[in-house]
Amino acid sequence: MNILRKIRFQEYADTQSIIGLIRRLNPEREVKILNVCGSHEHTICRWGLRSLLPKNIRLIPGPGCPVCVTPQELIVNAIELSRRKDVLVVTYGDMLRVPTSRGTLRDAGGNVAFVTSSHQVLDVCIRNPDKKVVFLSIGFETTAAPVAALFEMGLPDNLYFISAHRLTTAAMRALLDTGLDAFIAPGHVSAVVGSDAWREFPERHKVSVVVAGFTPEDILVSVAYILYCLREGTARLENVYRGVVRAEGNTKAKKLMDKVFDVADAPWREIGILPASGLELKSLFCKRDARLNLPWEKVEEAEAEGCICSEILLGKALPSQCSLFGRVCTPDSPVGPCMVSQEGACNIWLRFGSW
Repeated sequence: MNILRKIRFQEYADTQSIIGLIRRLNPEREVKILNVCGSHEHTICRWGLRSLLPKNIRLIPGPGCPVCVTPQELIVNAIELSRRKDVLVVTYGDMLRVPTSRGTLRDAGGNVAFVTSSHQVLDVCIRNPDKKVVFLSIGFETTAAPVAALFEMGLPDNLYFISAHRLTTAAMRALLDTGLDAFIAPGHVSAVVGSDAWREFPERHKVSVVVAGFTPEDILVSVAYILYCLREGTARLENVYRGVVRAEGNTKAKKLMDKVFDVADAPWREIGILPASGLELKSLFCKRDARLNLPWEKVEEAEAEGCICSEILLGKALPSQCSLFGRVCTPDSPVGPCMVSQEGACNIWLRFGSW
């Protein structure tokens, strides 16, 4: 328990001592740790953390990029709506470059604008009173909360939403059959939902979860904690990001989301429909739903030949195993969604390497 106490209170303050602890706890078998968050993968690759670990300990990127998992149907309909003279489609910058079977929002030639925060959409509505402003709103719980807050501010009459918000817990459940040993849970999402949101995984599924921050030391301490749990034969939930994440999370943000959204089965690009994984506007706000009030068509997912983003998002393959990686598919000319955003695993691996 002395080791456990030191890990919890981060008394292993430097990289050297944490690596030493990891080597002492190493079970000498393959250990698969899935880091759900794209920002965690960024830290791992930028600082070369894989090169510091024993070869049998595998850090695997997961579906932690909201740009990567937004279904083509939502993007394609946004493209078609943008071509209407009376519509202006607004979304975040990375979404403009996501490839679909009908091109990208950037190249569609329609009425498109990008924002860096959801609150900027209100200004866009005010500046374009003659347009129906359609906000393609994507992201996990971290961006769903600010969007829900907009409804407390009084929405302009010309604002509509395409909700592409997804719930991280559902994605983690979908990964349980991949033979993983533990999760490193996303710090930003945990700040909203709370560390207790992950409690089902050790208690019901016997898989440890560590909530981590974004420094190299945070990631390495998480690995050490997971190895300790494996050595003891237990599954635990631990929060090593206590300065930001509370057990209950941000209760006000969660109440706002509950007030605005219903949880529903939802499609994830490259993955398929996951139960209770999406956030849809409540019927009270149905007049704000672009899918119900503007022309909408059903679109089948159709990925480029050779793209293996589906396997990468599910932790079944690594970016370097794709035949398109770094040759046909690059950040300047992405073929698959995992190469678009700086949180996408392929984009990160090409910029920093996998080491």
